[in-house]
Amino acid sequence: MNGYSVAGALDSQPDLLARLQNVVRQLNRPDIRTVSALVAKVIGDQNAGMMAVRLLHWFPKAKKIGGWVYKSWRDWNAECNLSQAQVKRVHGKGFLEIIGIERTIMKANGTPTVHYRLDENQLMQRLAEFLEIMPLRIKMWMWTETPNEDGQSSPMNVAGKDQLDEHNQPDSFDEDEPIHSVEIAKSITDSDLQTKQHINDQDIQHNSYSAAVVDTEREERKEILVSLGNFGVEYLKAKQLIEKHGYKRVAEVVEHTKDQDRKNPAGYIIRALGENWTFWSKPIKDDYACGNGEAYITGKYAAFINH
Repeated sequence: MNGYSVAGALDSQPDLLARLQNVVRQLNRPDIRTVSALVAKVIGDQNAGMMAVRLLHWFPKAKKIGGWVYKSWRDWNAECNLSQAQVKRVHGKGFLEIIGIERTIMKANGTPTVHYRLDENQLMQRLAEFLEIMPLRIKMWMWTETPNEDGQSSPMNVAGKDQLDEHNQPDSFDEDEPIHSVEIAKSITDSDLQTKQHINDQDIQHNSYSAAVVDTEREERKEILVSLGNFGVEYLKAKQLIEKHGYKRVAEVVEHTKDQDRKNPAGYIIRALGENWTFWSKPIKDDYACGNGEAYITGKYAAFINH
């Protein structure tokens, strides 16, 4: 595969195309039945849509910090049957940037090649604008579980269907039953429905908050991975450091290293984490009595210090 890997894309990240298929399924529109149709309509160009779908296929499979994947003219011809002129037109019109796909030129195997990476937040924002839907709803749809092999729907869909069935189920009572009993039963049913609706609303709010927290942590991990890469730490080693020491501890060491003039910053970071170094903030004034000076006053050189 010709690509590098997404900086911050965790191993558990689902396939982008599968998540977009969830959006298509939730839309249930007769004019949008596939991810390819959705992407092409959002971009406004068929060739650019084909290129974007192929890139969305490769982004989660990339392997190097930064999230870049690269494609040569031959790759585009083999995957989309596009000529070099057609690819240049897509680049020149900026079609891919519409859905958050960035583009730059870097060397791949010693040859300057066009590289691409995705800003997923911009993708969801653009989808929301085109479909006239809140971005949060797009995000929820992209993380909705798909039907399993037995054809059973996800828990969210089953719950929604049960609630809808309850709304549509007529009240059945015996003809000889008093009228006030019917009113009481109807009141209880309405109360139950309101309670279920309130619980569902709370679940949606909780899920939205959880999704926001996960997104924030993912962005922080992405920044740390990029910083480690800039210091010369290999991608796999960087992931191991974060998994072993936690991204907050690694971030602390990275911030400290930025202020150091080290010939081998990668080795410095790895050693600092491995030996669990403690970092102190640098005093404003270099003075032997920094703090309360007790360590110096009672130390072995105390007799030589004028107080």
